[in-house]
Amino acid sequence: MDPFAPLGRFVDYRDQKCGYSPGDSEATDCPADATWHILWNADRDTGMACDPHMATVRARYVFVGAHSIGPDCGMPGALWDFDDNRCIYPEEPAAESAEAAVPLHAQESA
Repeated sequence: MDPFAPLGRFVDYRDQKCGYSPGDSEATDCPADATWHILWNADRDTGMACDPHMATVRARYVFVGAHSIGPDCGMPGALWDFDDNRCIYPEEPAAESAEAAVPLHAQESA
């Protein structure tokens, strides 16, 4: 038996639903709200799970880390903090220091 979880299609987890989906089909997606954020591998592939499916993950698969979902999970630019095993939002994101500019498509129509 392969100890690594089979990673299926990309699922937008911003609504934080459980990512369990036997057969990797929308028809079999778990409808429960996710309570866990999982770091599957060193390539930083992540997923979400509800409590019952997190128990399945712990029993069957190898993964790098997991933590209860927090406010930084899924935020653009959030990082996995390996020391504290949680997601963190950088204190000085690059966007704060970037200059505001007119979008290219707006310049073209002007």
